[in-house]
Amino acid sequence: MIDIYTELEKRLKDPQLGIGIRHFDLWDNQFENTSEAFPYPLPAAYLEIENEEVSTLGDKVLLVASTLRLHIGCKDYRPTKTGAKVTTGKGVLLLAAKITENLHGWNSGKFGTLTQTDRRSIPSSGYLYRAEQVYETTYKDYSANPTRASNSGQNIELNVGL
Repeated sequence: MIDIYTELEKRLKDPQLGIGIRHFDLWDNQFENTSEAFPYPLPAAYLEIENEEVSTLGDKVLLVASTLRLHIGCKDYRPTKTGAKVTTGKGVLLLAAKITENLHGWNSGKFGTLTQTDRRSIPSSGYLYRAEQVYETTYKDYSANPTRASNSGQNIELNVGL
């Protein structure tokens, strides 16, 4: 789970990709509690891990199917192609398109390929323009580390009863 967060943050903030996300964090309804002054730099993206279905592949490996929702918000957006500031709702749509371009089909090497399954614009209070995108991915989690009692080389007697 931490790999998904870390890799998404690096990708969304990568200046060479030109996405322009300035703030990234876990979703905690940040956009719901703003009036005029948003306390973080914009554009911002927040990761909500909606669902993780886990199955075992053995003692130390889990197969995880994740559904991720990305909450996107901006007051204005400056696309790298034109450099002109877009202060209307069109800005969040341009930002969402840039995020889709760089996330859909992306495989970080630490988790499976991201597949976008849903996206929509969100009505807002008028200060922020918002959008949401939903992605799915599958990955192997090697963080489980069960410990086992060792018999320390002692002989174990097994009586089969023949």
